[in-house]
Amino acid sequence: MASFGFQLNQYPADEGFTPIPAGDYPAIITEAGINANRANTGALMKVKFVITEGQYQNRSIYENFNISHPNPQAEEIGRKRLSALCTAIGYPDANDSDQLLNQACVISVGIRNNPQYGPQNEIKKFAPCAQQQVMQQPQQTQQQAPQQQPNITANTPPFYNQQQPNNGQGWG
Repeated sequence: MASFGFQLNQYPADEGFTPIPAGDYPAIITEAGINANRANTGALMKVKFVITEGQYQNRSIYENFNISHPNPQAEEIGRKRLSALCTAIGYPDANDSDQLLNQACVISVGIRNNPQYGPQNEIKKFAPCAQQQVMQQPQQTQQQAPQQQPNITANTPPFYNQQQPNNGQGWG
């Protein structure tokens, strides 16, 4: 006979996975990679998001994007969703899964009922974080009308010069 070495009553029973409520959550991408699909007829991008704030901080949400699929409609949907994600994190021209790592965005989470596994979270849409929206605004203004702002430094809000993402490190 072998002893567990601890008292079971000190650890509440794990009730299993429960989805988080539908809503918008700030998240960071912690894993991204391309794998063959189950049928080995195409490829998908697997992305892991970790919620960064609030009651559900550190909870993970997973999303798969079809990037190659025998069904052209499934492929198009997957590629459009991946494009939406890359736009939300500020990399609309991304071409490598490593560019997604450590990037932040807001994910709109919903719940779908999977007949095999029960209720599961799904990501409905992606949006830039508030910081990214603020940071992109002055850059767009500068590019659109450089003649109207001859001295960008004098007209730039003080928060504009704060640390920006570098080398895939995100906002931290």
